[in-house]
Amino acid sequence: MNQTNLKPMYLLESFLFFGIPGILLYFNIYYGIPYLDSKGIPLIVSFPLALYGLLGLLFFASLIAFKVEGNKSSIEALVSRFRLQGLNRKLWIISIGTFILITILEEFLKITGEYLAKTTFFAPPDILPEFIDPNKMLEFPLSEFMGVPLEGNWWIILIWLGCLLCNILGEEFWWRGYILPRQELAFGKSAWVIHGALWLLFFHAFLKWNYIVLIPTCFIIPFLAQKYKSTWIAAVIHGIGNGLFFAFIIPGIFR
Repeated sequence: MNQTNLKPMYLLESFLFFGIPGILLYFNIYYGIPYLDSKGIPLIVSFPLALYGLLGLLFFASLIAFKVEGNKSSIEALVSRFRLQGLNRKLWIISIGTFILITILEEFLKITGEYLAKTTFFAPPDILPEFIDPNKMLEFPLSEFMGVPLEGNWWIILIWLGCLLCNILGEEFWWRGYILPRQELAFGKSAWVIHGALWLLFFHAFLKWNYIVLIPTCFIIPFLAQKYKSTWIAAVIHGIGNGLFFAFIIPGIFR
């Protein structure tokens, strides 16, 4: 990657680039969704709009930032700047193995999220869907998805696919593609620590009851992305985790 156009991203700018999306997302989840609910907007519309709509905007923000830096308008320049070179067999194995490791670690830590979610400060809003709110029982096989019956409603797959794309493209292009290389110029080998801490504390404030649960994800992903200079590693780990939810909704749709 040609770093001649890159400027180091120090703490103040890092706070802004993580903090502003984090504040907006927190506001969307804790105030935006309840407001839309009061206006009769169903959760299957308001929740994707509040969460994944913002993530989609991060993807476009990363492309705008790419142009502001003065990069060439070409696929080659985009791939180089955002570290989108393909994964070899070794990196695929590392990615999948890391996903399994993170899943195991988070399963052990899940009890902390269940505990914090019952406290006043960390409790999630009552309106959140069952697959996020640990205070609600998620029963399998799923028969409903965000208040809508699953059976026969194949369009829900399209909605979740759009959500998944916004999630992966938005987060990975913005955090690991655009921000992390600039932080490396400022913090060197410690960049992943700064990156992970800000990603956890600022952006995941909307999931604050899961602060401890998310520690493995928020530090291991940027560590590997920095070590191997690959955004694809982060995208694969991130994508497998969120993509597996299809396994829970598809049986309910086509039963």
